[in-house]
Amino acid sequence: MKGVLGGTEARRILNTGQKETKREMALKMLKGGELPVEKIAEYTGLKLEEVKQLSELKKM
Repeated sequence: MKGVLGGTEARRILNTGQKETKREMALKMLKGGELPVEKIAEYTGLKLEEVKQLSELKKM
């Protein structure tokens, strides 16, 4: 018997939460200003372009 959420829906929600956590980590690293965007992308698992976009948002 399946729960309220189907397996696919639960995975989507989990993936969304994990992605948001990675973005939050990247923003904290960017705020610290000690790491280059390439290292932040490597450490968080985000794409380099996404980290660069977050960096630009941080400047606003």
